[in-house]
Parts: sequence; C-alpha cells; structure tokens
Amino acid sequence: MNNRQRQLFIAFSASMGLGLLGGLAFNVTSQLIRPGLGPASPEGPVLKGPALPEQKIDSGCFVPPGGGPAVTKNFQPC
Repeated sequence: MNNRQRQLFIAFSASMGLGLLGGLAFNVTSQLIRPGLGPASPEGPVLKGPALPEQKIDSGCFVPPGGGPAVTKNFQPC
C-alpha cells in the first residue's frame, strides 16, 4: 500500500467513523427528547374522531360534511 492509498484509507475510515458517531448521537438524542415514542407502525397514525353528519337545510341546501357555508347539490352557494 503506497502513501496515497494509505491517506485515502484513513480519510475514508475517519469519515465512516464520524458518520456512525453522528448517527448514534442523533438516535440517542431523539430518544431523550421523545422517550415515549417507539418505531413508527407500518399502518401509520390512526386518527379517530366523530363523523360529521351532513346537515340539511330547507330549500335543497345542505352543509358539506367538512363544514362550511350551505350549498346546493351542485355546490352553488345558497
């Protein structure tokens, strides 16, 4: 192994070591900041809330399920 190869090997080893230390530091720090959180589930977060019923108003208008102003079945304002 010549001098140039030795220098490249040392630089590569140092960068790999710094990367591993950085990853370990990140992992430990993130566990300290939010200790109650485990790995993410494959399904993703489950958001449950009450279903919003469609509210009907006189003259064929209704309030959309997400809320907002009353509209007709063609989504024209009432």
